[in-house]
Amino acid sequence: MDKTRAREIIAELQPALPLVEDWIDKYLEAHAAQAIPVSELGFSRIPNYFSQKSLETSKAVNVDRVEVPPLSKMGIPHFINFEEAQFRGITYKDTFFVGREAHNCEATHFHEMVHIIQWDELKPRVFLMVYGVGLLTQGYQDCPLERMAYQFESTFESGNAIDDLEQRIRSGTRLIAKAFVEEKGTSLK
Repeated sequence: MDKTRAREIIAELQPALPLVEDWIDKYLEAHAAQAIPVSELGFSRIPNYFSQKSLETSKAVNVDRVEVPPLSKMGIPHFINFEEAQFRGITYKDTFFVGREAHNCEATHFHEMVHIIQWDELKPRVFLMVYGVGLLTQGYQDCPLERMAYQFESTFESGNAIDDLEQRIRSGTRLIAKAFVEEKGTSLK
């Protein structure tokens, strides 16, 4: 994708970001009573990878179906396939939602914890922009933030240790954002 088309996509996404953030805030508020700190979920391996502070401040919500914002109704129709997809989990800020089929899947919870660190590193507006443009230009599996989460999840599933995981997520996420700015010829403001 050339820089001109990327800038056009960014220009289409930017006006909708406040609507997306508002939807996310309302969704989080509606599920706040069901949110459980990840530190209380009883998984045996996740505590070996993330700090106690991250596990205490990150929350999980079990849902029947993972929901995404109605992006096409917010003026960004490019995400219709994303809206219609079935996901095992999704992260919004410091909380992730896990669909019925993954309620007890430690690897899915691990994957979503990677996204929580990414959200924290980039903050909501920048995360949404980098993720959204990555999704549109490279597809779900090759979206850089997803690719990172899946790579770490694969290492987790193989049972291998990941030294300084949170710092590696943070530095990798910053590099993805920097590459976004350089490749797309735009800023993240």
